[in-house]
Amino acid sequence: MSFNILIVEDELMIAEMIKEMLSELDYQVLGVAKNYKEATASLESKRDVIDLIVLDINLNDHKNGIDIGSLIKEKYQIPFVYLTSYSDPQTIRAAASTEPAAYLLKPFTVGDLHATVEVIKARKAVSAKSIMIKENDLNVKLEVADISYVKSDNNYLEIFTSRKKHLTRNSLEKFLEDVEESNIIRVHRSFAINISKIQAVNGQYLMIDDQKIPISRKHKSELMDMLEQI
Repeated sequence: MSFNILIVEDELMIAEMIKEMLSELDYQVLGVAKNYKEATASLESKRDVIDLIVLDINLNDHKNGIDIGSLIKEKYQIPFVYLTSYSDPQTIRAAASTEPAAYLLKPFTVGDLHATVEVIKARKAVSAKSIMIKENDLNVKLEVADISYVKSDNNYLEIFTSRKKHLTRNSLEKFLEDVEESNIIRVHRSFAINISKIQAVNGQYLMIDDQKIPISRKHKSELMDMLEQI
């Protein structure tokens, strides 16, 4: 399956160089936008097919790349990578506030670009993972990223999302095998949680959706290791 990338860069030579690099790496370039107006038009018309945006911070326009990054964060939720030749603290802080997926300093190599895109591609694949569960007489599809936490109750699992609770007959061990390589980890003999949904944590319990979930000694170190990587 192709990985579709939009480039936002106002310098034609650099935009063409990035386009060639991405094409050589077998990514699909959907187009090049050179300013805020063109970028927003592309976002609106191609929002459903864009997998990643490569976004220059220093656009020669009344609005810069950080303005576009803010818009993407608020409205589109598409991962984006900032490109810039600036690494001063003020620029970094402003860029970080828009929550980019990565940050590439110019000049960068094909290897730098490839590694960055592949990490984001792998992360996106994990977040897009789904599973099927049996609930009463229905087969229900759940997006793994939507799951907040799971509670084991004998031979049944209560699977909580922010919207509702699902009840299915299964073991926690089998469920964790089904969602392997996701953000779902076990924190207690009776609980597994989505680490991206954690609101607060201490040594004994964590909070998700305002619910207190216990942490056992056995699983505490794994949880803390994963939180350090976020």
